[in-house]
Amino acid sequence: MELYHNRYKYLKSNDITWLYFFLKNAVGTEFLEYNLPAPNYVLHSNRGGAFIGWQINGYPGTKEAREYFNDIIARFVIAFKEHKPERLSYQPHLDNEYAIKDIKHSYELGQFQNLPSLYWVKEKKIWSAESASVTDQIFWAIKIYTEELIKEFGEGTPVPYSTIEDYTLKTFFGRKDRSTLKAKCRSIWNWYNDRDWTIPQRREFKMTRTERAKANAKLKHQRARATLLGFIQNNLLANEYKKANGSWNIKELSKATGLHRNTIPKHLKELQEEGII
Repeated sequence: MELYHNRYKYLKSNDITWLYFFLKNAVGTEFLEYNLPAPNYVLHSNRGGAFIGWQINGYPGTKEAREYFNDIIARFVIAFKEHKPERLSYQPHLDNEYAIKDIKHSYELGQFQNLPSLYWVKEKKIWSAESASVTDQIFWAIKIYTEELIKEFGEGTPVPYSTIEDYTLKTFFGRKDRSTLKAKCRSIWNWYNDRDWTIPQRREFKMTRTERAKANAKLKHQRARATLLGFIQNNLLANEYKKANGSWNIKELSKATGLHRNTIPKHLKELQEEGII
């Protein structure tokens, strides 16, 4: 994720990204199920549902930042699939007098880690909704959406490819990664087409404590790296976090990103060795 500064006084309008959704047949309190932060915006709709949105620090301008944002979006879609979440690419109408609003503060993507993930064990053909799992959540979100369409159309009835692609490009950040998103759509469409548009039966799988610990560690590493890289690459004030000798001020980076002081040097070394920074 791209973090610019944890101190609100430094945030500019382009430092904020809205994660804004419409949930069908929702009452606006569903976020409590996963202990998510209080929304910045809630509006009950006569469409039969609720508009709900959060202000997120940062912007999905780099590949790693987009992956982080999209991971959270996918997990949100998975968590609330019964409400058929629709991500809206525009920000809420803040002047709506009927909306519940609190836009004085914003959140970090790390505060949405309670959202569930899916974990696929290919050789065992089993899946889990463990909240600490690591896999391609975007792929799974599209797959789940496709299965909902199959249920709606009736098994055996082909789902138009354009329906899946339009949903995917609308839901996820991918202006620079459209080919990757389209490849996921084609893969999923072809998979169900080869199976005559039927939904396979899957059984639930629970990770062992060791497997969960390894998955947690991997996920934590990936997101800490994305957080630090986004902060360095897209923050106009990034050079202010360097000492006179040109080295990074670990203490100040820790304050700004929320990462532990012992974590930052390891990621800095990796990024420098890879020639990314």
